[in-house]
Amino acid sequence: MKICLVNYRYFVSSGPERYMFAVKRLLEARGHEIVPFSVRYRRDEPTPWERYFVPPIAGDDEIVFRQHSWSISSFRRALERAFYSREVYDALSRELRDARPDVAYVLHYMRKLSPSVLTALHDNGVPIVVRLSDFAMVCPQQHMVRNDEICELCVGRRPWPSVRYRCVQGSFGASAVNALAMEYAHHKGFFDLIDAFVAPSDIMRQKMIEGGLPAAKMRLLPTLVEARPARACTLRDERICYVGRIERIKGIEVLLDAVELLRRGGVGHDVEVVIAGDMSTPTGEAIRARLRERPISGVVFPGQLDETAVLELLQSSLASVVPSLWYENTPNSMLESLACGTPVIASDLGSMHDILHDTGAGLLFRVGDPVALADALRTALAKPCAETMGEHAHTLVRERHDPSWHVDALVDLLEGVQEPR
Repeated sequence: MKICLVNYRYFVSSGPERYMFAVKRLLEARGHEIVPFSVRYRRDEPTPWERYFVPPIAGDDEIVFRQHSWSISSFRRALERAFYSREVYDALSRELRDARPDVAYVLHYMRKLSPSVLTALHDNGVPIVVRLSDFAMVCPQQHMVRNDEICELCVGRRPWPSVRYRCVQGSFGASAVNALAMEYAHHKGFFDLIDAFVAPSDIMRQKMIEGGLPAAKMRLLPTLVEARPARACTLRDERICYVGRIERIKGIEVLLDAVELLRRGGVGHDVEVVIAGDMSTPTGEAIRARLRERPISGVVFPGQLDETAVLELLQSSLASVVPSLWYENTPNSMLESLACGTPVIASDLGSMHDILHDTGAGLLFRVGDPVALADALRTALAKPCAETMGEHAHTLVRERHDPSWHVDALVDLLEGVQEPR
């Protein structure tokens, strides 16, 4: 097949992009041709199709909204990308007429590309499969979290609570724009143009159905990850780690609270705590300010690591921690940890519960509870090698997240949506 692969970033920024390039490599290895469509950033991977990519909302290096330099033109483009962008429609239509793909696999497109991606594909006769990477189709805030707790007020209903509570960036204006854009998309029937949805987790599938999307179009397809060579676990593995975005909803403050409790209780003073991610975010700055006031020994911030460094960190840690406050959608760092044979200590919530429950590959703790997390860490520290959990982690990855199985299922789905056309 010739597959149009759509995502609003064509460089590795976080888990969705790592997934995108992994799937691209696997599909190409099987003889399929990939035609990417994205936003034109300086960090983009080179591709002959980049001439069709659309300009970013603001500058070429301004990736997320908090980085944008706002002007009349960037504000206008942001509104168009939230509701409907003729610029994106025309650019993608030109690419589709030249490339003539058989099917489209769409990842992130809302807000940075807009639902005009869907109308361009539909108008050019290209079947559409959308992978659900967040909850943006049922929650204007995308993560279904308010005041550090799960909130489902907008799921399956009108999205006005998100405006009332200023859920998007704490701003009435941003919240209103996102809520109105979601209403507009439903009113225009943009989501009805999608032939099938890929839900990486059961919690995503459930919430999308509760939000009004058709169950018949949902396909549960767990994220792929390749099992790494088993690590040699030794008593020197006196390290726990967090790898991921530095955002409040990721629960990093809960981890720091738990480590403080352990230190006060005289446990784990020799254990290094590594928090790897881009600390230039508002949450990162708040964490640094907190630690200046209340230092915690042994906490290290190496910054954002490349893939090789991430794997080295996971393989040299006795456990990784995923203390998220939201449902998550199969965290990539969690799968990478399990693939390295490193147990995961995670919030007992959403996809994290689905992955770890009754598998023996890690420990679950009550979401947002530093005391419960401290207890889980204490359990892990009492068994430094965690050999049994590591063995279960490898088994889990091989049985549920095998790349070959994932691509087989994806190809079947992409071929299947072409038949009715």
